[in-house]
Amino acid sequence: MNENIMKQFFFLLTIIFLISCNNQQENKTATESNETASANQDNAGAIVIEQAENVLESNKVEGEDLSNKDVPTLFRRGTSAYENGDFEGGIEFFKQVISKEPNDPRAYYNLGIGYFKLDRFHDALHPYNQAIELNPDYAEPYFGRGRVYYMLEDFKSCLEDYNTVLKMKPDDPVAYYNRGTALGRINDYLGAIKDFDKAIELDPDYAEAYFNRGLANKLQGRLHEACIDWKKALELGHYEAEKAIRGYCEGAEK
Repeated sequence: MNENIMKQFFFLLTIIFLISCNNQQENKTATESNETASANQDNAGAIVIEQAENVLESNKVEGEDLSNKDVPTLFRRGTSAYENGDFEGGIEFFKQVISKEPNDPRAYYNLGIGYFKLDRFHDALHPYNQAIELNPDYAEPYFGRGRVYYMLEDFKSCLEDYNTVLKMKPDDPVAYYNRGTALGRINDYLGAIKDFDKAIELDPDYAEAYFNRGLANKLQGRLHEACIDWKKALELGHYEAEKAIRGYCEGAEK
């Protein structure tokens, strides 16, 4: 296999890992309440108005005295800031939550999300560690810390965290996908395929899992299976798969 092509695929694998986390896991910020603002509401107009007010509030961070805000308000505004891409602002809100509720693991988890989104991976480790220390049975900080270790290329620690996540959430396709991706980075392609199999079993429309399973199959010398996976990934809208198909599959099976 051409070394440059292999490096390009490994780069794509890293990017896809982030896309999967962002689309399926990263948006799961922990809210102050177990119920979201829009849950079980019939008046869509009221929800739109509330979201618009949150956008206006989330932009008022610099120079604002946040110390007199209550914890539910800070949680709501921090989450809203993240939803609108204001991660620096969101971080300030969750720092204020921690100053008021220093034993709340959800606040540390959300703080870690902000640092991760800003590519401040080392900064994200402390809040994730603190969240886990405060509540060892809270799966999401292990998930977040696993992503941090992945980006720092500490795949051993990454795998340990995803093993923990899967003990707590054995039916989470994203956790299987991300663990499979980490296994692929340490050249355990058979282990990666097994995890991608499980992710697809749990979510048959998981395009990234098909794509990366195709990559692992290709690196195992199973081109036929790889092409089937990439074609399925393309059907599901994973357009990077078209490059793999053009590079390896067109004419290969004639």
